[in-house]
Amino acid sequence: MGLNKMLDKLGDMLKPEASKKKNYRKKLKSLLKDLKRKEIKLKDKLESTDDERKRKRLEMELEIVHSQRKKGVKALEAFLEDDTD
Repeated sequence: MGLNKMLDKLGDMLKPEASKKKNYRKKLKSLLKDLKRKEIKLKDKLESTDDERKRKRLEMELEIVHSQRKKGVKALEAFLEDDTD
């Protein structure tokens, strides 16, 4: 799954008006797992790359994936907190 598609899914998940709570949580967790795998893969690529241009591109992509994952984790925590109240 490509980065843009994952980010689109995350954007859709952050607005769960029509989604059911259980389905929303399940999809968000799955998406976070995918983003985590992508982040680990990018870190491995970054460590093995010597080309400076590739390193900069990978660092930028890694930063984007990390920030999106962080937003998703916050959304999941907020959702779980609201769900328990």
